[in-house]
Amino acid sequence: MNKNRIFKKFLDKYDKEKTLLKYLSDDEVAKLNTLSPFYKVPDPKMLKESIIDQVHYSWFIPMLNIYSKQEASLFLLCFKPYNRKALKDILDLEDIENTLQPYTKDFLKEKLTQSLIKKEDSLLPIDCLKASKLNEILSLSKTKIIKLIDFLAMYDIAKELKFIVDKKKLKKLYSYLKSDEKTFLKSILNKKEAFESKRINIEKYILEKSKFRRILHSLGLIRFSIALSKESIDLIWYVCHYLDIGRGNYIFKNSKNKKADEISDIIRDEILQIIQILEE
Repeated sequence: MNKNRIFKKFLDKYDKEKTLLKYLSDDEVAKLNTLSPFYKVPDPKMLKESIIDQVHYSWFIPMLNIYSKQEASLFLLCFKPYNRKALKDILDLEDIENTLQPYTKDFLKEKLTQSLIKKEDSLLPIDCLKASKLNEILSLSKTKIIKLIDFLAMYDIAKELKFIVDKKKLKKLYSYLKSDEKTFLKSILNKKEAFESKRINIEKYILEKSKFRRILHSLGLIRFSIALSKESIDLIWYVCHYLDIGRGNYIFKNSKNKKADEISDIIRDEILQIIQILEE
């Protein structure tokens, strides 16, 4: 299926007059016509960046740890300055002079790419992704995606507030929220709950801010994963790899395990509303 999508993208881009279709059988043309529309990439720069530049640097740490420090330092020459510095500091590597020949750098980049995508797997280029409302996530920075996840948790907090009567606990809870989270929470407080969910008993975590924030973020990650569960594996891959390896693996695992069509649609709409707020 991925090969067909890439072929259709090629035809759309380079065969506007559809002269090549006459060389295909009726069955092959019919298959191409059944494919969904393509994702319209909002930022052309995304297409020029390699997979290595798009992926969060933390995904390369397991692979680089296999090599000696001297070898790992060579791989750093393939990264953009910010990612290079982050990996250098985390892995305690040294800066080395960039004397690599182009073919050597290409070889190292291929090794880095193979650490992300196995040979037997295939990943669609971004501009070949299926059209989907949640493709909008790919236009957000990592910081905004994390904020989006925390905003999603406000729907759980809104439900929990109905059960907390102790004013001291309520005051403590609100003190742990950021100002924009409070504003968003206020905007959804009176909305009817779109679907039933179990209580979290958030007041159990009210004594420690760091623990409260971790629970808060995990609630958002669960909702985020449910929304993505109906999406293509390619979109899920990109979203997970835009984020750090910890969050990415969590979302990837949970989006595969959670299949709830109606709930996914509800959370998808919540995500789109939040994206609109973040973009404003």
